[in-house]
Amino acid sequence: MASKHTTLYLRIAEAKNLLPKDLNGKSDPYCVIKVDNEIISRTATVYKNLEPLWGEEFTLHMPFGFQDLSVNIYDEDRVSGDDIIGTVSITREVIQRLSDPRGLENWFPLQKPDKDWEIQGEILLEYGIRPSTSEPGLYQFYITVIEGRDLAPKDKTGYSDPYVTVACLGDLKTTSRQKKTRFPEWNEIFEFDLPSIYDGEMVVITVYDKDRLGADDFMGQIHLPLSQIPHNSTKKWHPVAHKTENKNTTSERRGSKVDRGKIRLKIFLLEEIVLPVTCYQPIIDYLLQAAKPYKHKKIGVPFWMLLNDVRRLDLSETGAALVRFYLSQDSDISFLDCITKQDIDETDDPNTLFRGNSLATKAMDQYMKIIGMPYLHETLNSCIEKVYSDKKTVELDPHRVNSVRRIALYNSLRHSLHKESESDFIQSSQDILLSYMIEIMEAIYTSVDDCPLKMRLVFRNLTQRVKEKWPETEHKDSPYQAVIGFIFLRFFAPAILSPKLFGLQDHHPNRKTSRTLTLLAKLTQLIGNLTSFQVKEEWFQPLVPIMKSHVPRIKHYIDSLVSVVTPDKYTEGVSTGRSLTEKENSIILRQGVLHKCRYHPKRLLRSFVFKKRSFWLTRNSLHYSKISTDDSVRRSKYLDVTMICAVEKLDYGALGKSNIGQIILKTPEGDQDILYFQAKDVNELTSWISTLRKTCHYNKYLVPYYHPGVYKNDKWSCCHKTKSTAPGCNQTYHGVIIGDWQDSLDTAREAQIILSQFSQSLDKLREKEKYLETHTSSNGKTGSVSPQSQLEVLRNVITIVNTIQKDHDHYQQGEETL
Repeated sequence: MASKHTTLYLRIAEAKNLLPKDLNGKSDPYCVIKVDNEIISRTATVYKNLEPLWGEEFTLHMPFGFQDLSVNIYDEDRVSGDDIIGTVSITREVIQRLSDPRGLENWFPLQKPDKDWEIQGEILLEYGIRPSTSEPGLYQFYITVIEGRDLAPKDKTGYSDPYVTVACLGDLKTTSRQKKTRFPEWNEIFEFDLPSIYDGEMVVITVYDKDRLGADDFMGQIHLPLSQIPHNSTKKWHPVAHKTENKNTTSERRGSKVDRGKIRLKIFLLEEIVLPVTCYQPIIDYLLQAAKPYKHKKIGVPFWMLLNDVRRLDLSETGAALVRFYLSQDSDISFLDCITKQDIDETDDPNTLFRGNSLATKAMDQYMKIIGMPYLHETLNSCIEKVYSDKKTVELDPHRVNSVRRIALYNSLRHSLHKESESDFIQSSQDILLSYMIEIMEAIYTSVDDCPLKMRLVFRNLTQRVKEKWPETEHKDSPYQAVIGFIFLRFFAPAILSPKLFGLQDHHPNRKTSRTLTLLAKLTQLIGNLTSFQVKEEWFQPLVPIMKSHVPRIKHYIDSLVSVVTPDKYTEGVSTGRSLTEKENSIILRQGVLHKCRYHPKRLLRSFVFKKRSFWLTRNSLHYSKISTDDSVRRSKYLDVTMICAVEKLDYGALGKSNIGQIILKTPEGDQDILYFQAKDVNELTSWISTLRKTCHYNKYLVPYYHPGVYKNDKWSCCHKTKSTAPGCNQTYHGVIIGDWQDSLDTAREAQIILSQFSQSLDKLREKEKYLETHTSSNGKTGSVSPQSQLEVLRNVITIVNTIQKDHDHYQQGEETL
């Protein structure tokens, strides 16, 4: 069966000219991301700044058919509560219309928030047209407003008091009001007599929240053209939409006279119809052929060159799609061997090897993130945690020392600063940085056994290919530089520089810690240069001799890393499947402190008491225990991950608390048990939910519905059903999931993403085909590829695209007949 996939890539870069909200004429801005009015994530706070830089990137796996994306900027205020500065709301239609094939990047003006824009949810309607019982020869439109689900909370309680109006041909009818719920039930029937001609007329269903004081709040609209309504009865869930005047704007609404500033966003929307995997067999077979060593030059090189030439995706995302595809087919090692060999063959100077961005380097970057992230966490987590907790002030640049000391002295962080001379401060900073570097490098040197076998095999192949290309003694360090260029310069150093982006920390560092990490990342890069210790900054020179002393141990680390024999399960043609070793199963995927409440609906008298616990998740189980500094006496309880039925958010109105999630479990008796957990903020909540969902993605006990409320006072707080065993009122897994290295592998999805790069550029492919047909007789080559090979691959790709397009056409025809 075909499925629909939507992924949105969002980069929140910076803002300028923000409104000052504090008495000092500044603000402490941060951004909150919303999709269809649901809070998904937030950025770090940039203190005392009206032109903040965030540079944060998010990959959001979205519900297909989402309506809008909002980015709200707030001023953080711990005393009086956070104030909103402005908002940008962009509809899906606008993103599709304005988006460049490789992404939409622009400055967006901030607007005053509009409550009418805060809508979400669906209404279940049953309607149709039938002959009128009172007027022979005429017709009657009838509609039953059955129920709603996941409607927007409009009251401070986290609920609403929704009612519905149905407008048809000037006649308006209204349902009753349902109190304190986002999941109302009406089951009310309305009838409207129709004239003999009603083409162009519209039925408008509007949802409101009833307010005792002031005007009722708008909660969404549904538009049904009378000409498209069938004469037989139709029962269907309809998502509520914005008012028609708001529908195609980018938040240019009323109240926008005040200049609230601008925000720079980059947005890329990827929407794909993914067919059953059998439909993609032609492209799957061809991709596998391209990754075979003996067909590397004839198929692989021209295929990847062609893909790179016509792709509409960002280079990183193209590399990620290839890596994830080959991982799903257990051909990742062979693929990376072939594609990196292509770069090696086309490079003349080994000193420039892999220093630029190519499909090979980006594929390797993505591969290390997908395969090596647990290894990275195991290696660097304690080191980064120490830097965050120490909060030490360091600086090596003499031009910045005085300003850094003044800020630190003002904040009373180091009382001895005023006694230190500039040289003493720099020396102290050098000592602090070197102590951190010793800890980091020691963690790396002793981590060989923790490095995933697949990564080691890839690096082993890489060193062999470099030795084959440059066997001369003068290039004896080139194999080391090739591996170091990836694992140090593209893996360890970026993770040290930006721990949050690699999941090493939940939050970005403050300015002081950020400077420490920046200097540590530069030192890591300096060590990674191996033989060339030239530095642009003179103030780094005193540390160069110490960095050089690491060279022998780095080489020993690389030698140990690549000294690995291919086990039987990785031999060509044998599938490794998704089986995991005991060690891989014990890897901690996520850990942190949460507040938990274990609750069973049958225990009606038990109150909701949240207790602080330490949680850690592996691939098999979720553990939690009392907080203890002594691991030897820590006793933990655990949940079997395979028994998880759903992982969802809890409504704020259920308990009057924010950032609560719920894990629904199947008990040995066949009942459902619930573990509620409270995170410290929305980022932590979303991250835990996303990680848990990915871990239990293939569970056999997954359920389609759940209750976003709690059972108390003899009813569910969400839908007011009285039975504790009542079926859930909302869909599971319908919200946004944060994308990261734990995303499940899907052969069909990745094949479709790769295929669509060609299908969207079919005209360009045909032009290229005509050009090559007139140049195949020449002896010229594009790199190491002959025109004959290019033409053959090009024709095969066009044939594959046309073949699979027929299946897409059949699917579209089937959709239209539904």
